[in-house]
Amino acid sequence: MTRMTRMTRMTPAKMMTRASLLLLALGGVVGACAAADTSSDTGASGAPQVCVPGHQTICACFGGTDGIQQCLADGSGLGECDCGISSGSGGNGGSMPCGDGTCAMDENCHTCEADCKKCEPCELAPSCKNAFVPPLDPPNAAEFNIAKMEWLSREKLQARLVKFVAEAGPAMRVVAASLDVHARADEHPLVTELRRVFAADRKAHAALVSELGKAGMGSPASFRAAHPERRGSLPPMTVLGEFDAPPGGTVECGAPLLRIGVASVKVYEEDDDIGNDEVYCVIQAEAMTGAEVRITPKTKPLDEDEVYNFALESGVFWGQKGPLSPAGNLIVTYDCIESDTGDGYQKLVDSIGNAATKVGDVVPGDNGWIFTTVGAIAPIVSSGLSLNGDDQLFNAQQIIPLDKQLELTNGRYWTVRRAGTHNFSDWDWELRIQAWGCAEFGTL
Repeated sequence: MTRMTRMTRMTPAKMMTRASLLLLALGGVVGACAAADTSSDTGASGAPQVCVPGHQTICACFGGTDGIQQCLADGSGLGECDCGISSGSGGNGGSMPCGDGTCAMDENCHTCEADCKKCEPCELAPSCKNAFVPPLDPPNAAEFNIAKMEWLSREKLQARLVKFVAEAGPAMRVVAASLDVHARADEHPLVTELRRVFAADRKAHAALVSELGKAGMGSPASFRAAHPERRGSLPPMTVLGEFDAPPGGTVECGAPLLRIGVASVKVYEEDDDIGNDEVYCVIQAEAMTGAEVRITPKTKPLDEDEVYNFALESGVFWGQKGPLSPAGNLIVTYDCIESDTGDGYQKLVDSIGNAATKVGDVVPGDNGWIFTTVGAIAPIVSSGLSLNGDDQLFNAQQIIPLDKQLELTNGRYWTVRRAGTHNFSDWDWELRIQAWGCAEFGTL
């Protein structure tokens, strides 16, 4: 199991380690210069001294980390590069290597077994060997159940758009720039591709400009001038350092790595009393390590009390490519639609995902995308449109807290249920969500 991708954090202890190493490096240089000025000096072995005995300097280790080299006792040269260092301080204030007999602050049972003893087995989470498939019949995580709530009204949709516009986040800036008909020479390729998507669907373009304008955007060009989008090259994802604490996990287990997906949808009462309900969902998951979007397949027509089960890989909306650490709270937004047309909103969102895939801004999947930079723009588009012929009935949002994620790796399910009245017809739908995963050093 390779080390997971996470956001970079530099702890105070790590900054002290870097500072100590730099001081050691300067000491080694000064020592070397002193040795050069006294080239006639010899060590106990009679060999000429090339460094000051006992002085230390930094050296390069595998993976780009730093180690320590110490001048040999006779001054004849430097010893081997020791890469098992920590930020624990010795008597002279320097960093001490692994094997000094002290389990320092930045050492643990994985990075320095010699000082910190062997790790206890992780008994809180499964190993990652078979983590792609959920366990059978998992228990209910009742605290995550969302009870039956009312339909998302027009007023609430407008409030949602006002919030997107006021925050002017990266996704909102991309949407506004894409709606601006005037291309710029230095704009990001994603903006150019999305503009083509909206140009091919004039109804969607007009609806978005109108609704976002009412929400405070004004014209796309004016919003873009006030809130320019990111341009040029995109920053790469970064990783945590070797000694950074696993977010949401334990020293023995490591960080929790999750997969979460929608397992089924149940129609207790259908909205379309004549043709029954054909349902699909756009589900967005956002965390520190990125954002993922899943469009579920459209169900068959569902009558009262009928259930549609999604295939495993067509329902996963977090960890689409494999178990992944959120490295913080995970925010999940559910938007489910009753399909009245064969190509409405589903086709538009599919075009958006394909456009982002074309410029390399996302990792594509089967009706799912992993956004690496600007995040998912689907909630903005779904709120701004009159759904292009389809009826958005079901909206909910929940937070999966970091301190609950290790427990979820063992397999849990919960339900999200919404109900309301639309066009004089009552409806009542329920999603069943399943979560599972592993920990980096899990053993169950």
